[in-house]
Amino acid sequence: MAKIAVTGSSGLIGRRLVLDLALTGHEVVKIDLVSTGTRCDIADASQLATAAMGCEGIINLAAVSRVAEAEQNPARTWSSNVVGTANVLSTALSAELTPWVIQASSREVYGNQSAVAIDESTPINPLNVYGRSKATGEYLVHNAQDAGLTVAILRFANVYGDIFDYKDRVIPAFAQAAVCGKPLRVDDAMTCMDFTHVSDVSRGIVQVVEQLQNGEKKMPPIHFATGQGTTLGSLAKLAVSASNARCTINDVGRRASSVSCFIGDPQRAKTLLGWSHVTPLQDGFTAMVKAYQAQQEKISA
Repeated sequence: MAKIAVTGSSGLIGRRLVLDLALTGHEVVKIDLVSTGTRCDIADASQLATAAMGCEGIINLAAVSRVAEAEQNPARTWSSNVVGTANVLSTALSAELTPWVIQASSREVYGNQSAVAIDESTPINPLNVYGRSKATGEYLVHNAQDAGLTVAILRFANVYGDIFDYKDRVIPAFAQAAVCGKPLRVDDAMTCMDFTHVSDVSRGIVQVVEQLQNGEKKMPPIHFATGQGTTLGSLAKLAVSASNARCTINDVGRRASSVSCFIGDPQRAKTLLGWSHVTPLQDGFTAMVKAYQAQQEKISA
């Protein structure tokens, strides 16, 4: 089994991935600004090189990961998502063991597309600061691959499944508001997203790790997506139904920086990894609602 560094280990995907890697026998080095492992800012190349020393692989999840936050803090976003990625790659290229690198990217690199189901060959055309930072990160990864580094680019859809995620992300926001009987703010009811449970995403990353550990050198970009679209209006109705709450749904219109629709084609992940999602949105969302309800009851008690 391998010694693997996970940057962004305290984030939504990182928390689950650290557990799954450990369960499969890997030694995990947790790297995060708020980590209980190694506190490190990946924008600091020296800190990162020290933290990742002796690792056979680096999974780079650390990022400013929300579109709205990136629009408000473009400089911080560029530092984390672009400078930080460059540091991860240079650290790997200069390390004695030359670890492989898995780079977390996003469906935001595509921007608005006319295709119904987007596959990995769809041209990159980012709409917002976050998407441009991730697209630039992918460019850096391809350059590092040309320099001899073994890499994999994973493009995530809308990942959810943990009540300790950022509260302003759409599924945590809807679930918590419904549990509390508060109005649900919908940024355009017709906006369509591909919601993928974090357990499915983490399982897919572990499968990519296995491929790289077994000597795979030329892995193309891969989606982890369900291939199923859900509008925000439908999600809001699901929130009300799952919580048995009486709350209003307020459609305020889409932000200019928001992509109107993304449904990812999961065929490449299925072909190369045998991966497919197993958690239906209704099950995953209902579990979130129940978790928030349990949290509220605990607070009340």
